[in-house]
Amino acid sequence: MGKSWHSPAVQPLREQGMILVSVLILFAVLTTIGFALVGSVSGQYRLASDDVYATNALQAAEAGVEQSVEQLNQSDDFNGYPTAQTLFNNQTQGLGQFVTTIAASPDDSNAKIITSTGTTYHYGQTSNPVSTRKVKVTVVGTTSNGYSVSTGPGGLILGGSASITNSNVYVNGTITMNGASSIGTKANPVNVDVANISCPRGSNPGASYPSLCTDGSQPISLAWSTFIYGTVCATGQTDLGPSGNNIQTGDGGQGLKIGCSAPSVSQPTYNRAGIIGGMTSTASGTSGSYVCNGNKTVSLPANVKLTGSTVSWGNSCKLTISGNVYIPGNLSIGGAVQIKIADSVGPTRPIIVVDGTIDVGGSASILANSSGTGADFVSFKNSTGDPSTTPTGTNLYKSQQQTNVTVGGAASSAGMVFDAYWSKIALTGSGHIGAAAGQTVDLSGAGTVVFGTTLSSGSKTWTITSYQLVYG
Repeated sequence: MGKSWHSPAVQPLREQGMILVSVLILFAVLTTIGFALVGSVSGQYRLASDDVYATNALQAAEAGVEQSVEQLNQSDDFNGYPTAQTLFNNQTQGLGQFVTTIAASPDDSNAKIITSTGTTYHYGQTSNPVSTRKVKVTVVGTTSNGYSVSTGPGGLILGGSASITNSNVYVNGTITMNGASSIGTKANPVNVDVANISCPRGSNPGASYPSLCTDGSQPISLAWSTFIYGTVCATGQTDLGPSGNNIQTGDGGQGLKIGCSAPSVSQPTYNRAGIIGGMTSTASGTSGSYVCNGNKTVSLPANVKLTGSTVSWGNSCKLTISGNVYIPGNLSIGGAVQIKIADSVGPTRPIIVVDGTIDVGGSASILANSSGTGADFVSFKNSTGDPSTTPTGTNLYKSQQQTNVTVGGAASSAGMVFDAYWSKIALTGSGHIGAAAGQTVDLSGAGTVVFGTTLSSGSKTWTITSYQLVYG
């Protein structure tokens, strides 16, 4: 039997060959993984880049809205930017442009629709857009006759970043400002009168309340970051605030008029008994034909009394008000309800008399008629428990501490007046309101409440009431 023979070098060579094969296989695997990682990273980068371009396109569209509103506030006849306007053009963001159109609102003759389209391109290109976004907003134009804010001896309280724009402020008591609140703007100063009729102070001021304060107290209290722009007449006021410049003239105002005595301003008055006596029909406000909820369409007749502990107008109901309304209980307005003042009332403002509380919130909208006529919502609730009573002295003081009218959320009620006749009105959201009146007005929300009692076709302040991102 023959004997096999192997060279001593053969075994190491085989081992080296196996190692080489393993290395090649490992290299191939690592290369495959590397390409996969590169592809993944590239895909993630592309997605991130697309998100950036989409975000920038939305930014361009919103800038188009902002620029269009600014132009409308210079001319009511501005029709938009039909030619592309460049917002940015650089290697980081690419090219961003917008075009806008402005058309009359089909739902509200006092409003307009701005449609803005933002488009982004790769830097250096003007074709093959990377992303497009479209925004549609409704804007309403408001002007003011007389006051936007009128208070009794309880005065005006401003907090947070709340601000009052577009009209005059009349306060029989005092003004207290905190946070970053403001009245007026540098470009649009307003008139502010503060009569300082809020003494004696304390929880039980007695029968002499309210009287003119002669104790040398400042009727306007300002925090460091608060500002008033305009012409200010405040009885007894000598302090310009902690910064020494919190009351400013703005463009055209006179600033603080030292030694000026502000007159006592009469509050809006309503003949409650006469309005109630003029009611010609009575119906349930919580059941039956005049319940406003769901997707119903309801038309209230003029001079109707609605009974029930709380009359609710809400959901997506559409309600038309044709004249005065009397509600012995509470009134709640919320959801996405749309309330319209009937064209048939012409220039005569309907009065909604409420003996309980008024609470307005959600995204409710209250629209003036084609003549620009709104309505007055008035709560007569007070500390005596009898809405027909005229509280005086300590009862008046206690009444002005009660919050009986609340307007919050993003409710839009341009041209409407809300009045806490004997008590406090709290404006806690942001939106539009014609005017706020009450013994005390508390505006402590985080947004700007745009005031204006008159809606007309003349020169006005245009502001956004709704926002919609359009897909497709």
